[in-house]
Amino acid sequence: MAGFSINHHEIDKFVREIKKSIEQAAQRHQVNVPIGASLSDGFGTHSGIEDDPYLSKALLWLDERSIQEPGYVQDLIDFAGREQLPQEEAESLALQLEQHGLVRSAQGLVPSAEVFLTDDGRIEVRRLKKLAGDRVRRANYSCNAFLRWLFDQDAPIEPGEFAHARTAFFAGSALAADEIAGAGAELIEYGLAESEGAQDDNEPLRLRITAVGTACVRSGHPVRSYMDSRNTAGTTTNNYGNVINGGMTGGVVSTGDYNTINSGNGIDAQALANLVHGLREVAPQLGLDDVDAEDYAAEVETLERDGHDPAQGSRIWRRILRLAGPALTTAIASSAGQQLVALGAGLYS
Repeated sequence: MAGFSINHHEIDKFVREIKKSIEQAAQRHQVNVPIGASLSDGFGTHSGIEDDPYLSKALLWLDERSIQEPGYVQDLIDFAGREQLPQEEAESLALQLEQHGLVRSAQGLVPSAEVFLTDDGRIEVRRLKKLAGDRVRRANYSCNAFLRWLFDQDAPIEPGEFAHARTAFFAGSALAADEIAGAGAELIEYGLAESEGAQDDNEPLRLRITAVGTACVRSGHPVRSYMDSRNTAGTTTNNYGNVINGGMTGGVVSTGDYNTINSGNGIDAQALANLVHGLREVAPQLGLDDVDAEDYAAEVETLERDGHDPAQGSRIWRRILRLAGPALTTAIASSAGQQLVALGAGLYS
């Protein structure tokens, strides 16, 4: 599969249609998050507590109550009631949080829904609140969760129904309509999901997962990693005739009959993924102010999306260097930043 580019006109079109679907779903019934679904097969097995909506929301609820009633033990049965969960779920949530070391049972060794936050729990609350505002992490999670939700459906379904799914939360915060719409449109652009057909004003948009989307879910890889792996091979062309000449970046040209030519796009997908990951990892060490840090995160996200194209990638990389180049090459980021600069230069020289 050759490198792809985002069709922004189509993205805008599908965003409008999906947002309309979400609004229609909200008019029919109130949001009621059911229990029973879970993210697995790579979309939660090794992820943090931010990917589990009930655990993260329970932790944030405990923090709120500890501020309102300092020194008091809190009963997760009250939380279960607020979330319209069976009471027995309260004890299960308490046990899971205790296994993470985030709460301690007031009854000691006896299983109980009455708990209080530990120091680790308070630190985790702070991390969740910070993650809730991370646009990059939220966008990636939205795509992964939306695709897995489509995989679990038995028939084409209105995308707005995802707003009612258990997994439509990240770090204890509900995904917004724009985030769901953007995720759905991105999945369509990647060919991981498709609409049922031409829609009119009287017929709601319905989506279904494609064969490629099913393969992505079953691979256990997040959407971004899966698409990067598919782009690594470049374009394969089977020629039945004479290939006289050509000039393709990162490609091979041969002559004669019945040749197979693999033409890469010139950017190593794994190296790009490593660069994006490294840029995110080193971000807290760069000492950027809030505005520059936000711009930096946005540029790294754009690089992840469009960096497979050498020309676009070069422009994005130059913008990143203008924002953070000095910090990347100083002791602030140590040798890691210098290695990233070298990796970026190797990709976009």
